[in-house]
Amino acid sequence: MNNTWGDMAQYDPLIWNWIIAIYLFMAGLSAGSVLIGIGMRWYSKDKSIESPILKASAIIGPVAICLGLACLVFDLTKPFHFWLILINYNFDSVMAIGVAALMAYMPLGFIYSIIVLRDDLAKWKLGFLTPIGNMFLPFRKVIEVLMFVLAIAVGAYTGFLISAMNAYPMLNTAILPALFLASGLSAGAAGNLIVALTCFNSSTHDGEVMKLHGLDLPVIITEIMFLFMLFTSLYFTGGAAAESLASLSQDVWASVFWIGVVGIGFCIPILSMFLPSNARHTKAMMLTVACCSLTGVLALRHFIVYAGQTYIS
Repeated sequence: MNNTWGDMAQYDPLIWNWIIAIYLFMAGLSAGSVLIGIGMRWYSKDKSIESPILKASAIIGPVAICLGLACLVFDLTKPFHFWLILINYNFDSVMAIGVAALMAYMPLGFIYSIIVLRDDLAKWKLGFLTPIGNMFLPFRKVIEVLMFVLAIAVGAYTGFLISAMNAYPMLNTAILPALFLASGLSAGAAGNLIVALTCFNSSTHDGEVMKLHGLDLPVIITEIMFLFMLFTSLYFTGGAAAESLASLSQDVWASVFWIGVVGIGFCIPILSMFLPSNARHTKAMMLTVACCSLTGVLALRHFIVYAGQTYIS
């Protein structure tokens, strides 16, 4: 059955709205930021220094997931009963598995942030937390590995969560977890770059900043590949699945995809790579490209949530 926006006066197929899209964005941003931060630390030759990129991820990781979960709780019919989800687990449910992962990810994220930021806490009047960072410092390697694994789980979980909606062809696909994880990496890289440049005065010519800036192209290509796989799978499935591709050419969500996701999120970062080196590596240009990447990921989450619910099988 094809439900266009014009039919909504009789039947509204939308179950999730913009609040859920924001939650999915924030969860992806948090997971991607942590994966980028820890991954670059492991790749770095000098692990004794807390780099601006790692410090940025230590801030974005816990803050973004907390904001995302606040959106999720706010969207509940009975927000003050959210604690029931934390004590009642049904591991046949994707949501229950995701909540369990989040319950481990959040406290570990705060502990790891205190470890990374232990030398900066005093100047933010949070020096009372420094002993906690020093206490957990000997366990850093174990915490890093756990955080890395949990970040992958959280980043992919957002895709598994909405792919469990069997009645919606665009959502009910195994490609979504991979797409959301890839776009989360894009958001995380952009977020880390913005915070590193603006809050920790990192140089645009710093080695790690240059490496992070260089991740734009491979991550964008990966996102495009997963989007191509998603749309071709819908086309060859036929029926309502193929009809859902109309969301690429009809109504406001087609504009969100082509302008927000493709134009701002993909084209501007790619075109910036053809600028002269002295223009491409300025602080203003790096921040502009990073903001475009974040905008593109946010637009993608909204497109998938809304356009994906427009058609049911």
